[in-house]
Amino acid sequence: MNTFVIFLRAVNVSGKNLIKMAELKDVLANASFTNVQTYIQSGNIILNSPLSAAATEKEVASLIKKQFNHDVTTFVLTEEQLKNALKSSPFATDLPGNRVFITFLADPIEKSLRDEINALKYLPEEFHCDDQVVYFYLPDGAANAKLSNNFFEKKLKINATGRNVNTVKKMLDLLAASKN
Repeated sequence: MNTFVIFLRAVNVSGKNLIKMAELKDVLANASFTNVQTYIQSGNIILNSPLSAAATEKEVASLIKKQFNHDVTTFVLTEEQLKNALKSSPFATDLPGNRVFITFLADPIEKSLRDEINALKYLPEEFHCDDQVVYFYLPDGAANAKLSNNFFEKKLKINATGRNVNTVKKMLDLLAASKN
C-alpha cells in the first residue's frame, strides 16, 4: 500500500469546480483507497492506495469527473517529494509561511526556458523555478501580487498547483500522524 498526498488544481476557487471535501472523501473511501483524509476545502488529500502514483492520479481524476463532473488536474506526491520540495525552497525558513508558496508543475521545465524565466524580476516579489517546482515569495501577500500559479502556468505553458508553506507543513504533519 502506498501513501500519497494529493493536491487538486483549482478546486473550490472563485465558485468554480465546487467539490465538498466530505463528499470527495466518501467517494475515494468507497473506491480502492483507504485512510482518506482531507484538509481544508482547497483540494488537499492524504490516502493509501494499492496503485502506483500515476495510476492513483488517473483514478482520482476519473472519480472526480464521474461523481462531480469536473475535469481537475490531480497532483499525486509522496512524502519524500513533499519533504524535498519544502527543504529545497530557496527562501529563508523564518519568512511567514502564508507568504511563501511551493507550486508543483505537471511536467518538467526545459532548462532553456527555466533559465529564461529565472532571469525575470518582479521585485519585491521573488521566485525561483526548479525542474518541476516553482517557489515564490510574496512579501505583501497574494491579494495584489503579480506572481501566482496562473502566472507561472501561462509563462511555462504547464499545468500547476501550489500551496503555501503552512499548508505543505500541515500535510506533512498529517502524514506523520497517520503513521501512528
